[in-house]
Amino acid sequence: MKKPRQSNVELLRLLAMFMVLLLHAVQSFQWPRGGFLMSQPLVVHLGFSFVEMISIVAVNVFVLISGWFGIRPTMRGLGKFLYQCVFCSLVVDAVLWLVGAEKLSFSMLFEAFTLQQTGWFVPSYLLLFLLSPVLNAYVEAADEPTQRRVLISLFVAQSVGAFVLKIFADFNYGYSLLSFACLYLLAQYVRRFQLQRLARLRSSFFLLIFFGVALLHTLVGSVALFGFGSKVFQQIILYSSPFVVLQALVLLLYFLRQTLSSTIVNRIAAGSFAVYLIHQHPGVRPFYASICQKAFMDAPPVLGAAALLLWLCIVYLVCVGVDELRRASWEFLLSRRKADKA
Repeated sequence: MKKPRQSNVELLRLLAMFMVLLLHAVQSFQWPRGGFLMSQPLVVHLGFSFVEMISIVAVNVFVLISGWFGIRPTMRGLGKFLYQCVFCSLVVDAVLWLVGAEKLSFSMLFEAFTLQQTGWFVPSYLLLFLLSPVLNAYVEAADEPTQRRVLISLFVAQSVGAFVLKIFADFNYGYSLLSFACLYLLAQYVRRFQLQRLARLRSSFFLLIFFGVALLHTLVGSVALFGFGSKVFQQIILYSSPFVVLQALVLLLYFLRQTLSSTIVNRIAAGSFAVYLIHQHPGVRPFYASICQKAFMDAPPVLGAAALLLWLCIVYLVCVGVDELRRASWEFLLSRRKADKA
């Protein structure tokens, strides 16, 4: 029997996808190198920095959620994941063809069916999905000291070897299966061995750490940007940064403490991955970025920020609406399959 979704975690999933939209909106201004933002008042710079320092945790949060509950790979689950990726790509391609932005071609269809329009996250997560039986078997068999030593070794290698010394290219700054596996094992370890110890802490403590690290990142990053240049600034906000990993973990722990039951939240969160698939489609990305820029730049900062948030909400709801079509078509295909077997 399928377990009911926990709305508190689904709310975090929903929020994390909105963070992805925010992060890509900030990046659409070529932040922190963009001349427009560098010409703005200091408060605008700090605001964009703080938004980025909060939103950078989104990818790690998604993987930690998967690790916390564990991936149980099935052929049906794999098929559903691949169907969602291909469906969203084909819908976007169809719209781009209808408005004349793209020509219908075999190469377009080939790219849709081979996941070439889905960005870097999908292949990495797909590999994690396929590897999950091995990871699950390991955490079931290994004792606490063994898992602790392995995690310390992996995160030292990622944080010092890859993040600082740049000698372990396989971590790829967090854009890789190896980094995803580290996050997956970390979530499993905390859930299995550290919950009793963490139960002594108030949930507000986790939120304090999350915003405290984001604020510290903002201040240090600003000093680095104006003192040493954008390259140093960008090193602070990599997915593999130990501080970004810490932020993502404490945010998950905070939401796990909350109590919520909402079918609306569950429904929207179930379609949240379509937001990533659609707005990061190669044909949509320039349009998304241009509207983000126009929304913010054509008004005073406060009104521009409000217009930008409104645009992001519209994108989110439209993408979730597209996923409702995907859900209906998937259920129709399943019902037809059952009918054929009967």
